[in-house]
Amino acid sequence: MIAVRTSITRHGNSMASTTIRSMSNSVPETMKAAVVRETGDAHMLKVETNYPTPKLQKGQVIVKNEYAGINFIDTYHRSGMYKRC
Repeated sequence: MIAVRTSITRHGNSMASTTIRSMSNSVPETMKAAVVRETGDAHMLKVETNYPTPKLQKGQVIVKNEYAGINFIDTYHRSGMYKRC
């Protein structure tokens, strides 16, 4: 796994970018995930901290996210308005 973190710092009228890359061969067994197990109101969206991490296949990567968000269309899927594939 390769983790990349970029920070931008303002110095007067100019900006500087710093990128830190780190590589790890270990992938955790579980991860935190926003999960909808059944349709319904907003209470159906649950954050699970022990969600199984996907298993890597040849040619794939896993990206560690620091932040994530829920899109508006996700509320339609959660409510049952649109069926998930």
